[in-house]
Amino acid sequence: MAKSNGGDGGADSWPGLLSELAKNFLILRDIFGYALPGAVFLSIGVLSRRFSLSDVEYFLRPYQVPAWLALILALGACYTIGHLMSQIAFFPKNKWGVPWSRKKTASKAAGEADHKQDDSELFVLREDHPVLLTEYDRQSVMTQLRGSTGAAMLVGFLVFYVFSTPSIGVMAGFSGVFLLLVFWFSALPHMDDLKANTLQAGRAARTEDPDRPAGVAAERKD
Repeated sequence: MAKSNGGDGGADSWPGLLSELAKNFLILRDIFGYALPGAVFLSIGVLSRRFSLSDVEYFLRPYQVPAWLALILALGACYTIGHLMSQIAFFPKNKWGVPWSRKKTASKAAGEADHKQDDSELFVLREDHPVLLTEYDRQSVMTQLRGSTGAAMLVGFLVFYVFSTPSIGVMAGFSGVFLLLVFWFSALPHMDDLKANTLQAGRAARTEDPDRPAGVAAERKD
């Protein structure tokens, strides 16, 4: 556990706690980026009166599900739905890029090269100077929250207010098809790029500091 630095933002102070959470932003991303948007989608369904919590209780009653397990199932449902909403929000960017990006390049190839170089530099920074990425991680979480929540509100409006609400099985089927399309055409290429960027960052770090033992982070300088 990190040591407290008193009023300078140590882990025992409130700013220090937020800083530590931001450093481990994967937890925040799971909560704000997935669980909350999933809860927003289900809340729209409840408010539309297309289904209610009593309907859920009716389905679970024969199985004698305890309250704690029902809560875990509800969180799992929100988390799963939130993943779908996040993929809907980010699919255009992951598939076709961001044409409205502020960073202009002469060609698409040059833009992709710059993007990979930036990602590699971020990997090196996260290894050697993680404090520099605290604000970037926080903004990343908030950006995902905005996109996922926007998708949840739009899809919830279309499903529960505009179109005739399909059954849970039909919605699960269509969601599965969409997630598979994302997996094939977006997630797998993204993982290939991520692997290449990670290897490039590792090679760059080893080139800059050939005496650094493999797998050991560089010592942080005050």
